[in-house]
Amino acid sequence: MAKTKKKSMKRASRFKMIENALLVALFLTGAYLMNNYLFTYPIIISVLQGVALISTLAIAESIVLASGGIDFSIASIALLSSSMIFYLVEKNITNVYFAIVISIAAGGVIGLINGLFIAKIKIQPIIVTMATSLFAYGVSGAITNNIVLFDTCEEFAFFKTVPVFVIPTTFIIALCILLYCFALFKFTIIGRQVFAVGGSEESAKLSGLNVDRIKIFSYCGAGLLAGVGGLMVLADSALAARFYGSGPEVQVIFAAVIGGVSLYSGARIFFRVFVGATIISIINRMIYGLFVFNYMGSIIIGLLVLVIIALRTSVFKQEKTDR
Repeated sequence: MAKTKKKSMKRASRFKMIENALLVALFLTGAYLMNNYLFTYPIIISVLQGVALISTLAIAESIVLASGGIDFSIASIALLSSSMIFYLVEKNITNVYFAIVISIAAGGVIGLINGLFIAKIKIQPIIVTMATSLFAYGVSGAITNNIVLFDTCEEFAFFKTVPVFVIPTTFIIALCILLYCFALFKFTIIGRQVFAVGGSEESAKLSGLNVDRIKIFSYCGAGLLAGVGGLMVLADSALAARFYGSGPEVQVIFAAVIGGVSLYSGARIFFRVFVGATIISIINRMIYGLFVFNYMGSIIIGLLVLVIIALRTSVFKQEKTDR
C-alpha cells in the first residue's frame, strides 16, 4: 500500500514538471509568433536577467509561504537594497563589495522586523509586511530621488557581464540560490521544520517545535534573499523600471502561484517558482515589445494569471508528497 502511494506521488510530481515545461514552451511559442525579434541575442539576455530578478524574489517569497505566511515587502526590500548599493558607491562612502554586504544586511534587518512583529507581537503578516514595504519603498525613493541610475556606475559592470554564451552573471547567481535553497530545505532539519509549521502550526507546537523562532528565521531569510535580489536590479535599470512599474509584489507572488507552489510539495517548490518566474519574465518582455503603455502590463498579466489559475485548479489542492 505504501509503495503504491509513493509511486502515485512520484507520478503526480512528474506530471507537474511536464505540465510546467509545456506551459513555458507555450509562452515561448506565443512570443515567437507575435514577434520573432524577441529571440534575438539582446532580448534573450534581457529575459534571462528578468528571470534572475523575479525568481530570486519569488524564492524568497516561497520561504515565507512555506512557513504559512505571506510577505508583501520582498520587492521593496530588493529596490531598497539596490538603492543603498548605488548611493554608497556613488557618494564614495565605501567600495562596491562593502556596499553589497551592507545592503543585504539591511534586507535581513527588515525581514527580522517582519518576523518579530508577526511571531512575537502576533500582528497579521499582510499588515506588517505592507507597512515595511511602504517604508522600504519610501527610503529607496529618498536615496535615489525616484530616478533609476544604477547602470551609470562602472563598478556595476560585473552584474551586466555574460560569461557563458548568453547566460548573464545574475542568472548564474539565481541558479546558485535555487540549488542552495533546495538543498537547505530538502536535507536540513530547519528546512523541514519550516514546512512543518506551514503545514500545521498547532501540530508543530505539539511536536515541540519553536514556532516563533522558525517564523522569524523564515522572514529574516526571505529579507536576506530579497537583499541579494537587489543585485539583479543593478544589471539592467530598464528591466528594473519595467518590473517595478507594474505591481512587483504581486508579480513575485504570481510567479509562485503559476509555478504551482504548494505547502505539500516540499523543497521542489523552488524549481516550480523558477518556472513561474520564467513565464512572468517572458510575458513582461512580450508586453514591452508589443505595447507602448506600461499599464498594459498589469492588465495582461492579471488576466493571464486568472486564466492559468482557472486551468490549474490543482495549484490550490493539498499535495501530500515527500519532503
